[in-house]
Amino acid sequence: MRIVMATQNANKVREFAQLLGSRVDLVLLPSDLPKAPETGETFLDNARQKALFYARYVEDPVLADDSGLVVPALGGEPGVHSARYAGEGADDRANNDKLIRALRAKGLRAADAWFACALVVAHKDQVLVEVEARVDGMVHDAPRGDRGFGYDPLFSPHGEARRFAEMSSEEKHRFSHRARAVRELVERLPFVIDREGRSSTGENALS
Repeated sequence: MRIVMATQNANKVREFAQLLGSRVDLVLLPSDLPKAPETGETFLDNARQKALFYARYVEDPVLADDSGLVVPALGGEPGVHSARYAGEGADDRANNDKLIRALRAKGLRAADAWFACALVVAHKDQVLVEVEARVDGMVHDAPRGDRGFGYDPLFSPHGEARRFAEMSSEEKHRFSHRARAVRELVERLPFVIDREGRSSTGENALS
């Protein structure tokens, strides 16, 4: 089964492909499409906007996610602005640096935080399924590790001293918000996919 992921971030597609396994052929969004709006007040709002927007342009179902880090001590920042916390086009390092400065401005070396992930699958003009998941932990004022992406060097899940960026992909998937959301997504998809990527009725899934 082929699904288009609503992103040009190859790291994100790679991580989701690992989580979904061989049941899904996950591909990057075509690069010539306009940018979807992300004006929602919640992660789920933004994921839904993106999925429905890009489903108008491609034949295959679209999987959109909106993920981010929430730090209550910072008033919920960076929240839905996680990917552009340091400004439009900001890279991971700039976003991490801004978060570190915000923590230190509050006199914090670490603070409670959680990663959230909302996933929406849409086909044409219809939302097929939407789920949300989160992982609680701590955010720190100094990065560690060189794996992962985003805020992974600053975040450690509860029960682990290591940051996400210090874990292998398999170790991170035991905790991560994306892994939890994908597991729920697979359970709630409105069809049953067998090993060949076909529905339980023998029809092509989502055909």
